[in-house]
Amino acid sequence: MPIKEITIYICLSLLTACNTGEKAVDQYKLPVNHKHYKDTMTGKRILLYGDSISSDDYEWYKQYLKEDSGASDVFLAGFSGYTTSMLAKNSQLQRIYDYRPDIIICLLGGNDTGKRNTVGTFGLTDEPTASETDLNSDYTGDYFIQAASHIARKVRQHYQNSIQAPFIVFCTPLPQKRSNSFNSFSQPENWLRKRDAIVECCNKYDIKCIDLYNLCDWDFTKEPYWTSPTDIKNNHGIYTMDGLHPNENGYKDMVRIIIKEMSE
Repeated sequence: MPIKEITIYICLSLLTACNTGEKAVDQYKLPVNHKHYKDTMTGKRILLYGDSISSDDYEWYKQYLKEDSGASDVFLAGFSGYTTSMLAKNSQLQRIYDYRPDIIICLLGGNDTGKRNTVGTFGLTDEPTASETDLNSDYTGDYFIQAASHIARKVRQHYQNSIQAPFIVFCTPLPQKRSNSFNSFSQPENWLRKRDAIVECCNKYDIKCIDLYNLCDWDFTKEPYWTSPTDIKNNHGIYTMDGLHPNENGYKDMVRIIIKEMSE
């Protein structure tokens, strides 16, 4: 390759890598499953499952969802720092079964990079094709979409003989900015890859999908880059504390969207 072409290629690559918060172009435009919830959230026991965003590290999610939905109780069942593969393990899923919720809201992907060839597909994107996992065994899989679908299928299997099984909701992952623009977690194409996998999973298994990735209209060019440890006392962003975890404004907006989507 001539030096001039190499220089142009490197410059374009750097421009892509140095994205400061703009979302990637939605290539596949997958339809979102707006499965109707026939009941009301009032008086219900709601379990929030996922990583630190759904954990008791931050109380705003529980506080505003309970206040604004009229739920009888909200349980922050997230595991801080866990990938979706870890959340798909039987030992973590037991937390759901022990609580016996009416509604399960899953927000996955915060600790998955979303890099190419790690997300997988059931045939709708250019990711490697993933197979269904064995529900009779603990989770072992290679792709993000396998772990997400395993959680949905495993929970359904657990409640298959129940008189009233909980209503399952999956939310698409929020964008995030970690360390710097070159970090894999900060790359817009990786955000979108994870989002598409959740949408694809929800369509395949008929799960209600709340597309927080798009419905939370947050300008991530104005959010900071996360560095450890998380500063929960000082608000460094508009909707996030640190470019990764929502702040009070962020959780309020998430709850507003979730309640609206659950009522439609």
